[in-house]
Amino acid sequence: MTLDDDVLYPMNQHPLDNDTVQADVLLSLLQKSDKKKENNNTLEEKQQQEEQEGQDETEEYTLRRQYTAKLDDLLDNSEKRPQRKYSLYGENIKDPNKIERSTDRYVFYSANYGSVKSQSLKQLLNKHVVNNNNKEEDEKHQQEQEHTVAEALLDTSGWWIDIFAATNEEMRLLSQVFRIHPLTTEDIQAQESREKCEIFQHYMFISFRSFNHDSHSANYLEAINFYIIVFKTGVLTFHFQPLPHPHNVRKRINQLKDFIHVTPEWINYALIDDITDSFAPLIQHTEIEVDSIDDLVLVLSGSEQADMLRRIGACRKSVMQLLRLLGSKADVIRSLIKRYDDKSKITKSDYKHTKEIRKVQHEVTLYLGDIQDHILTMLQNVNHYDLILGRAHRNYLGQISIEMSQAGNTTNEMVNRLTFLATIVVPLNLVASLWGMNVHVPGQDHNDLTWFFWIVLGMFMYIVAMVSFGKRFGFV
Repeated sequence: MTLDDDVLYPMNQHPLDNDTVQADVLLSLLQKSDKKKENNNTLEEKQQQEEQEGQDETEEYTLRRQYTAKLDDLLDNSEKRPQRKYSLYGENIKDPNKIERSTDRYVFYSANYGSVKSQSLKQLLNKHVVNNNNKEEDEKHQQEQEHTVAEALLDTSGWWIDIFAATNEEMRLLSQVFRIHPLTTEDIQAQESREKCEIFQHYMFISFRSFNHDSHSANYLEAINFYIIVFKTGVLTFHFQPLPHPHNVRKRINQLKDFIHVTPEWINYALIDDITDSFAPLIQHTEIEVDSIDDLVLVLSGSEQADMLRRIGACRKSVMQLLRLLGSKADVIRSLIKRYDDKSKITKSDYKHTKEIRKVQHEVTLYLGDIQDHILTMLQNVNHYDLILGRAHRNYLGQISIEMSQAGNTTNEMVNRLTFLATIVVPLNLVASLWGMNVHVPGQDHNDLTWFFWIVLGMFMYIVAMVSFGKRFGFV
């Protein structure tokens, strides 16, 4: 098993993991984009590089060939992209080819050089930057200190490149320049949704998901994949949908760069912290909605109940999406803390500047522990909200059941009354119909109304008797 010590700050470097080879790759990239800038100094540097490589030349060539072959298998020039879509829920894969090419999709940032934006990697590496720490010096000296971004990548520690919607061809180029493993490249291109932390030969790969922050969008709370590659001297980030986190972290670094030592580990922490903090307003809003539902579920009635059911359903959907987004984050943070804890066990004789490295890593470990506490607290709150909503839903269904039972009882009472009324009216109707027929009936030979009054009196007495009976036994 590869130790983390050999991963982040290896003593036995990978044959391709050295500044000379990295400079060679970057310079060859710049020469392809602009051959007119090649000069004698570059040729002399190449000659010196070839002499320094020496016996490792054959081994490096073999490794490059194998590495390029693997990249060609994964990142061909066809329009097909790696697909790992296992469900239709929470895995909305975006096609980077549909993004406008005029967008500044590449952003280079360093605490010393500031931000540089570009539409492509080649343009970004060719742009010039000036060290912000030398503002008080004269213009002539500043021109001498001016570097391209490619040179700044080699000379600076703590650089960061944010990449938005990288295409297959761009991923091939990035993989060759920064020696990214094909498995990492495949995960990024396939937009792998599983959150994880993986260790490779000279970098650490972290997948940490955010969400769509536009509350007016139909895809609100949709999971958005965010990938971080932490090198020894810098950071690469990838995402395929617009997110506010890179801008927030750059703003935070500008405010704190005079008080902290900006390292790749700290940039990684700041990105994870900003993603985690973005859930706080959403959870606070959910808490208010849950409390409102819990208070009103047994109070509202009539047409308001239909709206309550809609609110319960919408809130439970938000809670389930939060559980899906937050569920695996604690494991990723726990894995990162373990990596840095293992790194802190390095003895003083292993590396130079061990005290400074251990101090920075100890601080980052403390920060990550704080993030882990926040995530666990948010998970506990969301689980509690889910229980409250489940109870509110059951209370709502119970109230509906009671109201339906009451309505049924009321209907039964009305039917009983109507039945009793029919019991009274039907005999009277029968008697009246007999005297209305064209047949011989008693009293028809008499010229007075004696029979008529006796019949009416008998019908009245029958009504009184039946009503008294109905009241006595509860039929009326």
